[in-house]
Amino acid sequence: MFSRQLTMSMSARNTQRIVKAALSHNQGTRSIFTTTSKKAMKPGTPIAGLDFLKNVDAAVSKERTEYPDWVNNLGTADKSLAVLKKMDIFHADQTDQMRYLKLTRRLDIKNKNIDAGL
Repeated sequence: MFSRQLTMSMSARNTQRIVKAALSHNQGTRSIFTTTSKKAMKPGTPIAGLDFLKNVDAAVSKERTEYPDWVNNLGTADKSLAVLKKMDIFHADQTDQMRYLKLTRRLDIKNKNIDAGL
């Protein structure tokens, strides 16, 4: 019995070691979909991941003024439900009202699913 517990604790330690190594290894990798930088790319910089077509020049970034206005808002986080609840919803702009309704509906659905045992 003692050797079985010892074996189990050793395998748990090995698993923890493997997970820690994998996590520390993956911290250096980057995805083309997530970025930690909020700065715009310099004009003319090749965009990684978009050079998959043959016989076509690689995509490069443009001047910031050449992009639509909504591109500048992609890096900003949406307001949370807690922040929206503190606001006077009737004096908020339309996007905040829509987000508030969306998040409250989502919360209601989650609570109903929990109550139903789903």
